[in-house]
Amino acid sequence: MFHNTRAAMQQLLNAMEEEGGALLADMSADERRAFNELFNQCEAYVELAQDVQAEFEEMEKDFG
Repeated sequence: MFHNTRAAMQQLLNAMEEEGGALLADMSADERRAFNELFNQCEAYVELAQDVQAEFEEMEKDFG
């Protein structure tokens, strides 16, 4: 799951770097909504990933 998503995310990052603002200008309204939703999901991912990592580190201390 993470492997496939990482590859797709790299594709998105490459397109953003190459096209810059033109990327958004060429999007349909649906694609623009998905762009904004993905932005929100990325923020949520960072927060949850930090929590999961901290919980894992605590588990390692307790059972490691």
